[in-house]
Amino acid sequence: MAEWSNSASGSTFDLRLMLRDLSSRATPTSNHKLCVDLELSVPVKANNPVYDVPRVDNNIDASEPNLTKRITAVKTVQQSFAISAQLCVPKYSEKANILQIATYGFGFDKTDWDAEVHPERYSYADSDKPDAYNIIEGPVDIELLKGITTLTLTGALIASSKSRQDVDLGSILSLAVLSEYGDLVQGAVSTGFIPSGKFRGTGQRAFGLEHASSNDPRRFNNRGSGYPIQATRSNIQQIFFKKGYFEPDMLAYTENIKETGTVGEFVSLSAVIGKPATQYTGPLLFALAEYDFGVCQGNYTCSYDLQTLKSNLFPHAANVSVHIQPGSGHALTMHSNATGHY
Repeated sequence: MAEWSNSASGSTFDLRLMLRDLSSRATPTSNHKLCVDLELSVPVKANNPVYDVPRVDNNIDASEPNLTKRITAVKTVQQSFAISAQLCVPKYSEKANILQIATYGFGFDKTDWDAEVHPERYSYADSDKPDAYNIIEGPVDIELLKGITTLTLTGALIASSKSRQDVDLGSILSLAVLSEYGDLVQGAVSTGFIPSGKFRGTGQRAFGLEHASSNDPRRFNNRGSGYPIQATRSNIQQIFFKKGYFEPDMLAYTENIKETGTVGEFVSLSAVIGKPATQYTGPLLFALAEYDFGVCQGNYTCSYDLQTLKSNLFPHAANVSVHIQPGSGHALTMHSNATGHY
């Protein structure tokens, strides 16, 4: 998640005025917020590595980890993508000049931040399907986030298009945006991820991946080759939840809203992680879970050195800090103490 204020653009804006202009489309999802669904057209130009990896056309392919990869070429991607987004504004707030752009991780879509089950306890807010190998990779995802940021800062957030594109691995990509376009961001929160020696230690097999359209042909019939998804509710629990700290209906809800990633995103992580954010001068908070299995193998210490992270990756950040949310697994928004995390 990243936070933008009016000083970033040199002008002022009020999100409540923005929603007032869209009152015919806004939906009062609770007593505390108004929300409107947006379809954004975001132009992108990025250089994607082309990896020599096996294709994922069925469940047998998805069960074989794509750990060996070799870059064979570089592909320039220059096109517009259709992005599904949701804008929510509190009815009663003194911070109407602050916009938080919240991205979600693998396995989710934007509903990760606005749960429909017990929203009073879990909601933070209270497309296209391109080539999964050489188009939807880390570099393109970064440019998409940068494009959405630019739309907000120029006052052109409200655009129109016909379909949607799901962007994954949110915190990793948000940190990558700081590395490439740190001057656009006023403040940032990396939720459920910190660069550490344990990242990727659980391995791809722990996710229990299947080919999406084979897993659920009716729901994912528009996902072609290279779109994996977690196979079962138990697979989701293993990576995202901690026994004893969540309600069973939230796990069931998470399975109902589960979403796909792409092979390209998985293999391109190394191309976007670990670059210094030399232009970023705002504060950065790493919001971690006590029992994060996917990123820290269940150990909240996660083998990180905060001072080294600050000096090597965020040398000009105003402040770099860590918060450990007790009694939570990786899916911080889906555990019983989610509001304490917020």
